[in-house]
Amino acid sequence: MPIKNSKDATEYLLSALAQNYINEDCYPQKEKLQKAIKIFKKENLAQQQLEALFLLAHIYKNDKELDNEILTIENAINIADKEKDNEWLFHLYSYLGEMYIQQFNSLKFVKYQTLANLCIKDMEFQDMTVSAQIQVIKNMLNLEQYQEAYDSLLSIESNVSQNSVFVNEIMRLKGIALFRMHKLDACIETMEKVLKNERSTEHKFTCHSILTYCYYQKNDMDNAKIHKQQAMACTGDIENGPADIEFYELCAKVAGENNEFKEETECLYNIKSRYETALDNINGQSLDKAIQAYTHIHEKKLYNRKVSLYRYILIGLLVFVCIGLLLYIRKRKKQVYRILALQRQIDSLENLQNMKDEMKGFIQRDFEIAKKIAMLRVTQKAQSEKFLKDLEKHHIIEGNDLLTTHWAQFYKHIDIYFDGFFSKLTNEYPALNEKEIQLCCMLVSGFKTEEIAAIWMNSVFSVHKYKTNVRKKINAPEGADIIIFLTEKL
Repeated sequence: MPIKNSKDATEYLLSALAQNYINEDCYPQKEKLQKAIKIFKKENLAQQQLEALFLLAHIYKNDKELDNEILTIENAINIADKEKDNEWLFHLYSYLGEMYIQQFNSLKFVKYQTLANLCIKDMEFQDMTVSAQIQVIKNMLNLEQYQEAYDSLLSIESNVSQNSVFVNEIMRLKGIALFRMHKLDACIETMEKVLKNERSTEHKFTCHSILTYCYYQKNDMDNAKIHKQQAMACTGDIENGPADIEFYELCAKVAGENNEFKEETECLYNIKSRYETALDNINGQSLDKAIQAYTHIHEKKLYNRKVSLYRYILIGLLVFVCIGLLLYIRKRKKQVYRILALQRQIDSLENLQNMKDEMKGFIQRDFEIAKKIAMLRVTQKAQSEKFLKDLEKHHIIEGNDLLTTHWAQFYKHIDIYFDGFFSKLTNEYPALNEKEIQLCCMLVSGFKTEEIAAIWMNSVFSVHKYKTNVRKKINAPEGADIIIFLTEKL
């Protein structure tokens, strides 16, 4: 299909990856993949670039274009480094490490293996993707940590679906670990299962060569011969480096024991040619020298990183101090504003209290007037009639809530003057009726029994009767002072 935009390029990449997962020897057209990479680069699609470059490197490997393979992986490393994607960096460095160990280049193997391990030093194994976990296990096998690799594979296998594309690879690595631990029966069983679903020529060679050795050790020469022939059929298409040498050494040994001198000679010639290639790649350097050389380079890089780190720390401290100073100034401003706001609130509350005190004074005055006029009505009814008319002219009686029986307003005054007495009373004792509430409110405001009787225009006996009813409803002892009792309860 034509690739015109990023959507087309992504679809092409996904299709190519799916086919490659199913069969590792199946690769897309190089030109189309390169065109997709250009589109990904233009659109700044980093993850698509990395996937495509990694696949392109495998194509160059299959075509034996070593320089292009290395250049492609280095381009991918630059992208992953910009994205700070340590998992991709781990895969890419590990790829280079495996590539160089196949070429017997110890110096570069040590270099890239070290870089790969640095990328994942802060990652927990269980937090990695399955592909990263498998790559870690491959590195363990390269470092001869066979039991640890096998245990890790069992852990991954228990968490991976049987339909996963990684199942066959996990089983193949298990077979390799079992082979290295000399558990031949388990190795044979595992590798035979792997071969049923294996399509990669390289991996087929691995399985057949291992099975050749296992059957030979078990003295099953028929099966050993079958797998030896199948392994040899795979060697023409691939280069397996140390694995090739190990396989041909075994074939030469078997041929010699069976007096097959021609085949033994061919195997020894193959071993010789591969050792010559190995010596050319090593360039006379021992593994120890390679490690020492890279260690020196790595230490220099670490020193430069430390210098940069200290510089960044110093800059960070200065920035931190400046930010801290700004925050302190801001905090002090807030404190000053808060103090000013509190002072305003205090002033407002004082003014409110003064207004409340004045209001209480007016209310108390009304109470006293109500008491006097009520008693005057009862005790000196005839003589006070003219006096009361004069008071009405000046609207004194009209504005008094008690004398005009405006009880709702009276209750508001009681709440203001006596700290919410009316509200607390009605909430605590809902069984009290209107007359009983009036009685309690007048008692708390200082009215005597006779004054209350005058306000109600009832007898003193009636007031005492209401008092008795109130005591019963509030559960006060007989003869108890109602207001003292209520003050303690409310």
